[in-house]
Amino acid sequence: MNKQDAITFLKKYQPLPDDEKLTEEIINEYDEIRKFFIDNPDDDVIGLFLHSYGNGDGLGVYPLVEDVLLNCSKEKVILSIKEVLEDINTPNNVRYWVTQNAELFFDDRLRKGLEISLHSENEDIREAATIILDNY
Repeated sequence: MNKQDAITFLKKYQPLPDDEKLTEEIINEYDEIRKFFIDNPDDDVIGLFLHSYGNGDGLGVYPLVEDVLLNCSKEKVILSIKEVLEDINTPNNVRYWVTQNAELFFDDRLRKGLEISLHSENEDIREAATIILDNY
């Protein structure tokens, strides 16, 4: 595994297939890439990971992406989360997981995006945003 191959994979899957269509081969490679960037932090992949979430939980891997983000520049993660959440065209699958990621990096600059999530038609997104906003 090297950085260029990992980035090529992430660019190809923006987002990954929904869980029903997600193969073991794809999610295993994604997980290896996730581990690679935990060991080799790189702020350049923040946006790629944030936009990689398909519908579902990535066969249990999506919740683990936060470990990649925690090894990156907090400031750059906050700005990337802000950008995704403030984009009204962000698909629900991405919005859900990025809203979840926002809890670890809460900053007042994320409020506007979280308020957009709070008004989502998707109940799970609304619930995640409510929990975060109620706690901060």
